[in-house]
Amino acid sequence: MSLFCSGVSAQCETMKHINQDDFGFVRLLDNQQSEITAAIVADGVSNSFNGKYASYNTVRWWIEWAQTYFADHAFELQETAEQIQQEMEQYNDMLNAFSEKNSDEDTCCTVCGIITDGTVMIIFNAGDSRAYEIQPSGKIRCLTQDDVGEDGKSISMHIGGKNKGEVQISFFTENFNAENKYLLCTDGMYRHLRFADWHEKFFSANNRKLGVILLTQIADFLQDHGELDDITGILLSAEQEEQDG
Repeated sequence: MSLFCSGVSAQCETMKHINQDDFGFVRLLDNQQSEITAAIVADGVSNSFNGKYASYNTVRWWIEWAQTYFADHAFELQETAEQIQQEMEQYNDMLNAFSEKNSDEDTCCTVCGIITDGTVMIIFNAGDSRAYEIQPSGKIRCLTQDDVGEDGKSISMHIGGKNKGEVQISFFTENFNAENKYLLCTDGMYRHLRFADWHEKFFSANNRKLGVILLTQIADFLQDHGELDDITGILLSAEQEEQDG
């Protein structure tokens, strides 16, 4: 089974001068020669360059980690989760060091990621970036839980802006279902997205190119209908051959 990722990030049209979101994905082999797909989205929690610094670097650091780690290790759920927790703690400390040196405010971001070998998957998040499972029946499952404060609005967990050792990544593990579509996205995408209106198009996006077209259409639609935040999404799916006739 071959998997593909499609990703799109659209900058908001407010006075913010830089896209606070970022994303990345990679396909690689672990040391058992199993094909691994790893993807991540991040949303900078700042109106300045500092939020972009956090999201950009967290994505790049994590992708580089995945490439290095799986060259020497097998994809095992518990050990991989432990490594991700340790990595995010390190990123948190590095972002805090940057903030102390260069900024009067925290340099931080939310994250949501997935790693799968096409059989099982591990999904993780901190903050309010989310992962969704879109089923052929039309059922939508949110596979993550937002980390929000008691007011229900503020973000209580993120990478950067936490004291050393305080970062707690949430993990979800389950069998990967090749019949479903999986969407990682920031709040700018899911906040006003009616999944039912796009269900048929999700299941028509059967390769990377069509996935990019779909995510771009969604971003354009949301902006046309008043979304003011950055919009970022990654679609993960099993690639399907087009049927003749």
